[in-house]
Amino acid sequence: MLKAFLGFLVSVVVLLSSAYAPPAYAASAAIIMTHIQAGGSGAATQEFVGIYNNSNQEVDITNWCLTNKNNIVFACFSADVNQIRFLPAHAYAVVASSSLATALPSVRFTTVYNPLSQSSGSMIGGGDTISLVDQTGLLIDQHAWTASLAGGTQLTRHKQPSLPVVYDDSDLTTDWSVASPSYIPEDETVLETTIIDLCVNIEGDQSTIPEGLVRDVAGVCQERIITQLELSELLPNAIGSDEGNEFIELFNPNAHPVDLTAYRLWVGADFDSAYAFPEGSVIGAQSHLSFSNAAIAFSLLNSSSRVRLATDDGAIVSETPAYLDPKDGASWALIGGVWQYTKLPTPGMENALSGLEVLVETIPAPTPCAVNQYRNPETGRCRLLSTSGSTPTPCKDGQYRSEETNRCRTIAADAKTVTACDEDQERNPETGRCRKIALAATPAACKEGQARNPDTNRCRTVTKMPSADYAVLGAKTKDSGAWYAWVAVGGILLLAIGYAIWEWHSEIGKFTASLLGRVPLFARLRK
Repeated sequence: MLKAFLGFLVSVVVLLSSAYAPPAYAASAAIIMTHIQAGGSGAATQEFVGIYNNSNQEVDITNWCLTNKNNIVFACFSADVNQIRFLPAHAYAVVASSSLATALPSVRFTTVYNPLSQSSGSMIGGGDTISLVDQTGLLIDQHAWTASLAGGTQLTRHKQPSLPVVYDDSDLTTDWSVASPSYIPEDETVLETTIIDLCVNIEGDQSTIPEGLVRDVAGVCQERIITQLELSELLPNAIGSDEGNEFIELFNPNAHPVDLTAYRLWVGADFDSAYAFPEGSVIGAQSHLSFSNAAIAFSLLNSSSRVRLATDDGAIVSETPAYLDPKDGASWALIGGVWQYTKLPTPGMENALSGLEVLVETIPAPTPCAVNQYRNPETGRCRLLSTSGSTPTPCKDGQYRSEETNRCRTIAADAKTVTACDEDQERNPETGRCRKIALAATPAACKEGQARNPDTNRCRTVTKMPSADYAVLGAKTKDSGAWYAWVAVGGILLLAIGYAIWEWHSEIGKFTASLLGRVPLFARLRK
């Protein structure tokens, strides 16, 4: 009897277990799909999927993805590096195809994807299975359909009559229905930036490596040791062609060689162009090393530019000041700690001055003059000079002392004595000659009938005009005979009267007839 009862219980358990079929996917307690459009009315590639946070807690959906029935991922909720995408409570996230996003530019989509097929898209309207998986591939939600969906229709999950909005989530097909497109949810996700500690051995979180430190292969930050190098010379304006003739020179002040692999050259007014050194470049200890623009593809402008040497991670090692309009063949070089031009480029060697610098020739000092002499500032020669405080010997009669030489000179040697003019003479100030004073006296009066010429001061005979026996008559105007003008005026008047009679002859006739008709009446009135 007991065996029969136990067998009955086992049979009931088997029947119940066979009657209950668990769902083929895991039920979601929070994030669910709410809208699916496999194709729009305008094109089969106009697709979108909306998901919803059905809970009261925000959920991290970073890198969650959607797959189709072929388990092909066609869209993901991605985020940038150091960012996390959160879906707040009762909020939407939406992925859409690029063709739908183009057709609806005002709608905010979380992610836009390119359809797998340019004709049918990433979802098949005739029947497909869409799955939502997290970043590890774990199934979060899934919905399948077999009945063909008309273009532009949506599969929409049913809402419950509550606020905030809560969707049905029984994992049954009855949670969904087909509807005409009336609503497309918009992106409501939130991106938050996370801080990744790059230096785990330093207190706090370092999102960037502090200046002066470097990470080793184990992620430990330690002090960076930068080997110091110097930029020492530039040739931006070579004689002839600049191609292959421009160069940049470095100097290694260290007692050991330096590998240039970890360094970069930055060229330009704003250091906007970076160049790596050729593979295997090493600069020797206490040595200069130059690189032409044939070895490194840089270009130094002839007008103005500058160069910076930095490590591959941006630490500045050396930098030149900007040069300005260098002459042909003149290099911009560091000489004596000062950047200056030189016409003697020395690539790979120590820099030197050139003909551009002014060389001052050393002139030996002249021999000092004697005690009783002085140096003439014009000739540079020594000349006699009285000892300071002594009185020079007076000059003889007829001599004077020269202020320039301090020597006595004869007065007659400097100026000749001028002979005086006679009493009746005077000295002409222009010629220096004597002339008679009588030449300047008042001249004698001219004779009768003569007058003095003011130009020559000589007397000349005056010529008289002949006299006339009658007075000068005034001008008399002769009659010009203007009768023809009057004839012309009369002719014009006659022509005008004739034209008037011809033009108005009808009116004149009527007027005359009227006057003649009144004559008998006037006669009768007189009687």
